[in-house]
Amino acid sequence: MAEGRRNSSEEAESSRATVPDSTSVQVRETVEKSIDPTEAAQRSLSTAPSGTSVPPDEPVHSDDLVPSGGVTGRRRGFVRRFSNRHPRLTSWALFVLILGIWGVWAGPGWNPQPMRAMIVPETSDTTITTTTPTAEIGTYTVETSVVDVTMRDGTTVPATVKRPVGVEGLAPGVVLVHGTGTASYRSFVLESEQIASTGIVTLVPEKRIDNYTTTHRDYEALARDYEDAYDYLLSLDEVDPHRSGLYGVSEGCFVAPIVAVTKTEGVSFVVLVSAPVLPIRQQGALAADNYLRNLGAPIQIINAIPRLIGQDFGDNVFDYIDFDVSVYQQQMTMPVLMLYGTGDMSMPTVQGPLEMREDLAVANNTHLTVRYYADADHGLKVAGTLLTEAMRDTADWINGMPDTAAALPQVAGAQPKQDYVAGDVGRTHWFASGQAAVIILVVGVALTAVGALLGLIGRLRIAGRRLADTGGCGGTVYLASIAVVTAWVAIVAYVVAVATLATSYQQNRWIVQGGWLAVQLLALASAWCVVRVHYAWREARYRDRSHAPQHAAKGDRRKEHGQINALGQAVIAVSLIGQVTLIVALAYWGPFPALF
Repeated sequence: MAEGRRNSSEEAESSRATVPDSTSVQVRETVEKSIDPTEAAQRSLSTAPSGTSVPPDEPVHSDDLVPSGGVTGRRRGFVRRFSNRHPRLTSWALFVLILGIWGVWAGPGWNPQPMRAMIVPETSDTTITTTTPTAEIGTYTVETSVVDVTMRDGTTVPATVKRPVGVEGLAPGVVLVHGTGTASYRSFVLESEQIASTGIVTLVPEKRIDNYTTTHRDYEALARDYEDAYDYLLSLDEVDPHRSGLYGVSEGCFVAPIVAVTKTEGVSFVVLVSAPVLPIRQQGALAADNYLRNLGAPIQIINAIPRLIGQDFGDNVFDYIDFDVSVYQQQMTMPVLMLYGTGDMSMPTVQGPLEMREDLAVANNTHLTVRYYADADHGLKVAGTLLTEAMRDTADWINGMPDTAAALPQVAGAQPKQDYVAGDVGRTHWFASGQAAVIILVVGVALTAVGALLGLIGRLRIAGRRLADTGGCGGTVYLASIAVVTAWVAIVAYVVAVATLATSYQQNRWIVQGGWLAVQLLALASAWCVVRVHYAWREARYRDRSHAPQHAAKGDRRKEHGQINALGQAVIAVSLIGQVTLIVALAYWGPFPALF
């Protein structure tokens, strides 16, 4: 009987153990409903047989358990709920935020200061006042000839000489000094023709490019060539050596002052057309800022100016952009005439003459004459036509020497405008400057390309098995590589398009604003694709670990074809490193949003 009571007790106990409590059922149902399907699948592995593998990076947090009552889900914050339910989207947003902050920090800032100083022309009439009448343009017939000028090293260069026919006595002479855009002895056809027709002998020598390339320019060496050309001009029988000088244009305004102060026989005057005066790094930054603001470019592109111009490419590579001609200008004792077009946004039309005046003052030289021509461009042209007035004023100033050196008004013409000061440009960090930046970009492209190439090779099969099995991640990896490279192509194409519009003074809001929006969207899409690679790789590795023992035991074919092998791991890893390298380098140029 006692035994019967024990059996009854055991049966009752067993009955209680097998019949679930209604509250427990409610709690379990609430938990299952609150857990994301992916989390539920992963947590179910906690009850898997001992042979299965549970990923250590997917722990079950106590916060995810819901006690009886089922109201804990309401207590969790929105951010936690969102990140738990949308881990990829959360990671992407965080990745984009980091890229944006990195982009702001990685480069120098750009904050040009407003131009407070002003130059107010005394009159709008640019005419040079002379004490005696001077010949007008077209007064003399011009005779043109091509000669060989021997340099001090024995080499010869061709030069074009234009002589006015019928001038009584000796005539003034002028050597025209090339800027960036010209080099041939056939250049300056209109300028030299019009000036020569007023009774002035002109010489246009070929510019030697031995020391003149895109990355390296030796202005002192160029000056020596022009010294030799100037000697040749003075050797002509019809040229007055005491009334001859130089006519420099743009970059030639760096060379002309060197010749003026080093020429032993002396230079009587210097004409500077569209003179930078400042080092190219400062002048170039100002020009870029003016162009981009006029174009209505996005602020991110404007802020990128010092990131490009502030780079240091090493010794003898673009070092000429820091050449400062002031040391020569401060030794100039001869009269100087400066000509600018008010439509030239590339030059410091206000700051330049002010700096020149200060430099000349060091040598006690007050003979500075400035003329501004309304709407004229960098070459003193309006609508592509050279301004006759500018050549007339130049010729009158030269022919009227020495009286015109101090002729009034010293400043005349249209009102110049310069909104910002051309100041020092911040330098980039070592990793974003010159060769380092190029190397980083090349490494990123190379790794991405190698990853893609390994993936293609890995598709080959040996004994029915792929050389590189990416566990189903291949498509995601290739898409990310294409997206990142496309974003880079887009931003380069955009910069080229904007530069073309800016330098040609055109307007196109669709390209400027719409193009930048497209670049930003592509950058965001590429970041999303890179995040997807990380998650796809992670899930594939987890899937292999969790199923490998079962497949091994059952002989499942996924063991041979569905798991990531060593070469597949290499394909994903190399590609991902390349993608991250490229997207971090892309962030430097500002396509990602930032908090500040």
